[in-house]
Order: sequence, then structure tokens, then C-alpha cells
Amino acid sequence: MPNTTRTPSKAAVALALHEPPALQCAADGLYRAAAECCRQQARISSVLDLHCAQEELEAVIEASVLSVKTLADAGARYSALGSESHDGLGEACWHAANTLWHASREYARRHQSCNVKSAKMSRHSATQLGELAIEYELKASAVLALRYAVELYHKARPEA
Repeated sequence: MPNTTRTPSKAAVALALHEPPALQCAADGLYRAAAECCRQQARISSVLDLHCAQEELEAVIEASVLSVKTLADAGARYSALGSESHDGLGEACWHAANTLWHASREYARRHQSCNVKSAKMSRHSATQLGELAIEYELKASAVLALRYAVELYHKARPEA
């Protein structure tokens, strides 16, 4: 009869010993997702400035929406793990990760709000356009805060 219990290989044991804590992985993932959102926002701006074809703009917007979904998922994972402890993150890195988490939540919220308000406006008044302009200004502010948080995390943990 074959032996069904296996002892882990030396490589598996070595990998397990060097596996970073879950919160650190979640914070690093949040950082990378936030950096990608910033990159996608810059890409949209570039495509708009270049007056590219509608198809290209739609593809860039689709990529941006996907990056925001990834950011929201990464934020939820970090939040779930970070509520228990900040094991694996040094004090400065933990504060930078929390700043990034807050900025990510605000950016995702503003992004969603702009999409909802834009979709509702087939016919609009000057007042509604003013409200939409304010939403986009708030989103631009959230993008700047996200960029700042990404830079702050990168300074605290450049190996991420």
C-alpha cells in the first residue's frame, strides 16, 4: 500500500520559511494596484490629449475600470487582514499602507461616483453640468492623493 503522507521537500520548507506575512503581501498588492490605477489615469489623460480614436479611448477606459476593480479588491483584502494586526509591517510601512488604503478607498468611491453621474446624464442642465464638473474635480483630487500615497508607500517599502 503506498504511503499517502508526504514529507515536505527541502525547497518547500525553505520557501515556507521565507514567505512574507499575509498583511505585508496584501499591502504590497494594494500598492501595486494603486500604482496601476495612477498609470491608467495618466494613460486616459494622454489619449484624450492626443485626440485618439473613440475605440482606443473606450479600450483605455475599460482597462481603467478593471484597474479600479482590482484596487477595490486589494483594498478589501488589506482591510480584512489589517483589522487583526499589523504583523509583518514596520511602523512606518504600516502607516504608509494605511494611508494608501484610505486614498484607495476614496479614489474608488470618486471613480464610481463619476461613472454613475455621467451615465445618468443624457440630457442635462447647466446646474447638472456644474455638479458633474465638481465630481470630476473631486476625482482629480483623489487621484493626486492616491499618487501621493503610492509614493509614500514606495519610500517606506521600495522592494514592493
